Amino acid sequence: MRAKLFFGLYLFSFGLACGGEIQAAGAALPEQLTYKISYQGIFSGFIHLDIARADLRVAGETVKIAGRVAKVATLKVTTEPYRKAEVLFPVRYQYRSWYEPNGENALLVTESLQADEISNEMIWFDRDEGVGHRYEVKATASDGGKRPPLELLQKFADLQVWPAVLEESYQQGIGRDEMFDHLSMMQRLRVLDLQPGQVLDLPVFTGKQLKNYRVVVTSEPIEGKAEESALLKLQIFSYDAAEDDAGQITYIWLSADDQRVPLRFYAERAFGYLEAVLESGESGGESLGGFTPATNAFEQLEAFYF
Repeated sequence: MRAKLFFGLYLFSFGLACGGEIQAAGAALPEQLTYKISYQGIFSGFIHLDIARADLRVAGETVKIAGRVAKVATLKVTTEPYRKAEVLFPVRYQYRSWYEPNGENALLVTESLQADEISNEMIWFDRDEGVGHRYEVKATASDGGKRPPLELLQKFADLQVWPAVLEESYQQGIGRDEMFDHLSMMQRLRVLDLQPGQVLDLPVFTGKQLKNYRVVVTSEPIEGKAEESALLKLQIFSYDAAEDDAGQITYIWLSADDQRVPLRFYAERAFGYLEAVLESGESGGESLGGFTPATNAFEQLEAFYF
């Protein structure tokens, strides 16, 4: 149960590791952002606790995945800086996404969780065949187990897991149209010209199922600031149109400038609330000593919960 709770840190903050397509002198610049994750609820005795740090890196250069050009984004979550969380439940989590430069499609995901359970997985979006594959590290290799292509095994090596026991555990048709993982979906949202009042539906393959995510765009005015300084506020939730069934909402605030920097993430769940707030970093070659000039008004917002 505790592993599921902390694994939810990622599910809550799925958009963190995707930088916008920021240009300088004709070349994309890297993005590095650091967030503090806090929790309040049943497992903290309803005390507000800072429990983890999330470090986000988007490489400036592109690479090739199965013959396609890709950007690479990496999210790392650790409880190491926070003594109480580290003593009670140490977590090390890494999620890496390879996606097309404008966020049009996901190509590959590697994921590693070390907590009271350990898991290492890979998701391959085979765009040519229109099939999504999920691979898991097995304790022993099985006869006839399907393995990913050698090129993809090499991408898995950074998890320091022996790839000979990486075998397919699930596959599903995903079509050849747009398809995202959680991080490339956020990247797509950051490069779109979002306007308050918009409603978008984006397909995501999680490695276990296809999900549709609905995004409702609103704005968050800041008292004493010009209207153009208002933040974009996104409400994101899974939505099954056939059943008219909506999942639980995650809120994400983006800066109003061209960089669309994710400033804050917030989610309420039955076990409490989770929040991630930008602390520092660099985006588009500009240092964020907390926030950029375009977004520093966010510091004046008082803490508020839904």
